[in-house]
Amino acid sequence: MPSADLSDTESRVLRAVHAKEGADLYDLARAVGTGPRTVQEAVRRLARDDLVHVSERGAHVQCTRSGDRWVRQHEAT
Repeated sequence: MPSADLSDTESRVLRAVHAKEGADLYDLARAVGTGPRTVQEAVRRLARDDLVHVSERGAHVQCTRSGDRWVRQHEAT
């Protein structure tokens, strides 16, 4: 079950993933304004909470249905 309490970084990464379906870590790092390592850690936590799916090789990150739902519910914030 996804956690409702995402860190600021996790929230920004999830929103960036939602906006850039199939983005890689470097695209996300540029979009979020942080380093790839920080994004990688956030993606790992988001994947654990079933908010994103990471491709087998880790090259692409996509929102899951739960991730899409989270973004829609938090659009105003």
